[in-house]
Amino acid sequence: MTPVQHAWESLSNTMRVYVETRLGFERLRRIDQEEAINNVDRALEAKLEKFHALYDVTKNLSGFDYFAHGDTSLVVALRNAIHHRDHDLFISWNALLGLNDGMTRLAGAAFLLGSTTPESDALTTRFYFRLQDFYDRLSMPKAQTKIQNPAKLKSMWDAELMFADIHAKGKAERYPVKQVYVDVMPAFMTAVSRVSKWLAATDFRPTGYDGKTYFEHFRALELAKELDFKELRVPAWSALPKETPAA
Repeated sequence: MTPVQHAWESLSNTMRVYVETRLGFERLRRIDQEEAINNVDRALEAKLEKFHALYDVTKNLSGFDYFAHGDTSLVVALRNAIHHRDHDLFISWNALLGLNDGMTRLAGAAFLLGSTTPESDALTTRFYFRLQDFYDRLSMPKAQTKIQNPAKLKSMWDAELMFADIHAKGKAERYPVKQVYVDVMPAFMTAVSRVSKWLAATDFRPTGYDGKTYFEHFRALELAKELDFKELRVPAWSALPKETPAA
């Protein structure tokens, strides 16, 4: 097994585990809400870590630049920010509301959640982080973030991932910046799809059941892209849309 095959298989394993964790969320939440939320958040972080491992073993190969695309650059930058957590950014929507008496602390607060996954797609999960955290990360010193061209990344994220549209919606409706969230799952999925299609063009052959299954799935993936919003006020956990706490 080559390093690239191993990295792809590991990423595929974590994507399967994330789905399994997400499917068990609601059952576990009724027993132990903290464990349910932490399990989903750690499963998301595992996917970011394994995407970064794939990036590490392919970044010097010719034909693909991870920082030339909004989705792949975002996944790498988000992983690095969470991995090197020397800041208070990137607390998930799940953890914000579900841990540390979040529902009590935020009672009455209104939130805007933006996603490019259409509401008609009931199967694709959502995972939200605060939009402003991405901008704040780009404004940190380069010595801390190791981001070489933050202005370029901001421009790509604003246009390709529709961050600018989400920010504009929040500003127009007078939401505090700390209460505007963006779904990062579409960016993750298109990033994996983009990399898999590039690997396919290099005659890469995955190994293992997960590796082969997810390689075929993401090579053929075509995501619908339609910006939509949820506007939520927090009265009590039970009043939130069912998919929101484990989006």
